[in-house]
Amino acid sequence: MKNNKYCPVTLEPELEEEASLWTPGQRRAFASKLERWARQLRVSAFILERRAGRRTPSLKGVSARQQRLN
Repeated sequence: MKNNKYCPVTLEPELEEEASLWTPGQRRAFASKLERWARQLRVSAFILERRAGRRTPSLKGVSARQQRLN
C-alpha cells in the first residue's frame, strides 16, 4: 500500500504543517505570492530607511530601462 503522506522533500516544520495538504500547483502559487510579498517588504523597508535618513548600500542602482520593465 502506498503512503500518500510521503514527501521526498524536507521542509521546515512550520512550513510542512501549512503545506502538507497542498497540491504541487497550490505550493507553486503560494511560493509566487511569498516572493511578491518579500519583494514588497524589501522595497518598503528601503523607503522607510530613506525617510529615516539612513540609506542601505545593499540595493544597487537600476537603469532607467530596467525601471520601465518593472
